[in-house]
Amino acid sequence: MSEWRARSIFHFILPCRDIDASAEFYALFGFEVIKDNRDVQWPDYVGSNFSMMPGAQGRALQLVLPHGDRLQTRIDLIQWLKPVWPNRNRDLPLEERMPRVMALLTENITAAYADLTEKGLQPTAPLRDPDSVIGVQGVVCFEDPDGHIVELIEYFGDQLGSASENLPTRD
Repeated sequence: MSEWRARSIFHFILPCRDIDASAEFYALFGFEVIKDNRDVQWPDYVGSNFSMMPGAQGRALQLVLPHGDRLQTRIDLIQWLKPVWPNRNRDLPLEERMPRVMALLTENITAAYADLTEKGLQPTAPLRDPDSVIGVQGVVCFEDPDGHIVELIEYFGDQLGSASENLPTRD
């Protein structure tokens, strides 16, 4: 038996081209800034740790949903300054894009959809109707300023995850 274990995802990084616009977008979903590293000079090893050039630099904000325990998942938005993040995915045709997707387990998906669209966000597709086959009350996605997808999903009852065992399989 191992003497260590990973406890949770602590944070994950989303690159962005305009940190202020991205922070404003994620605030619409309830995220709050808990650490502002926009003006910090990072040590050279940060770039090396991330398999980047030594001395890589960025402007960063750490965001969190303001509920839950101390180990809740956080987002680090980083606007890379050195090197500049080119976001090549944005320029690809739809058939070749591979978005980053963050799914947020949501309570009252209908109200969330109404609130966010009223605030001017455009979903990638209309709110999906309930689907009893896979156990989804509703799902809707929104694209952030850099093309990353925020998926809001609500399941029936205490179900966590789609009931994919009810779907056909590929031969």
